[in-house]
Amino acid sequence: MGVDSYLVAWIVNYLTERPQYVRLGNCRSEIVVSSTEAPQWTVLSPVLFSQHTSDLQCNSESCHVQKFSDNTAIVGCISSGQEEQYRNLIKDFVKWCDSNHLHLNTSKTKELVVNFRRPRPLMDPVIIKGDCVQRVQTYKYLGVQLDDKLDWTVNTDALCKRGQSRLYCLRRLASFNICNKMLQMSYQTVVASALFYAVVCWGGSIKKRDASRLDKLVRKAGSIAGTKLDSLTSVAERRALSRLLSIMENPLHPLNRIISRQRSSFSDRLLSPSCSTDRLRRSFLHHTM
Repeated sequence: MGVDSYLVAWIVNYLTERPQYVRLGNCRSEIVVSSTEAPQWTVLSPVLFSQHTSDLQCNSESCHVQKFSDNTAIVGCISSGQEEQYRNLIKDFVKWCDSNHLHLNTSKTKELVVNFRRPRPLMDPVIIKGDCVQRVQTYKYLGVQLDDKLDWTVNTDALCKRGQSRLYCLRRLASFNICNKMLQMSYQTVVASALFYAVVCWGGSIKKRDASRLDKLVRKAGSIAGTKLDSLTSVAERRALSRLLSIMENPLHPLNRIISRQRSSFSDRLLSPSCSTDRLRRSFLHHTM
């Protein structure tokens, strides 16, 4: 990689022979010397982790590996019952973990199957090291509640619960006669960050009933802050459009080529692909285009 030998020696010294212990009150465990993993809460650790996992890639059009810290998701688009590529990718991932001394916790590994066909065909479970991976109907990934029907009601329930607790903090601030400007800043940083988390992902596909629940919380926050706040629809459309523009400006993004192919040769406008279902019409690309 062309890295200076002195830098390599310094990194090796940084990663090996690290003494550590656990302290609880006045009690302290024995000191253990560790030479595995990168220390947490340091600037260098994310860079080293990215370098360590850079060789784990998948260049298939039907399968994708999404890496984020210690959360790795394998996504496969299976058609006509062709699961071989998806299952081979899982096997390669398990082998890669073993060869790179990474422990794969099979008890926390879940499989979520999204299938809208009726009746749903039976699929063989995924087996990892003799353990059967649990197949679930809902799963929380990176703070977003996903389900096997792409119905965002469960996610809305979690957002409403989180928003209600944040509104209590906003009410407490208002009870101290804080100015409206500070209340609006508190709303944006504390409440809105929770209510509109990953809104680009679910904002266009949410049900009207669930959207009204979130808008109700926004109106309550607006009455506390003494101003009219942006609704869920306006926030979702603004952020989705901003995300689309950033993808168009980034030629390395996987969706950049797909969006570029939708440009009209006559007016240079983006033409939305034809779709036959409302679910697809409300998805990110179709909705934003």
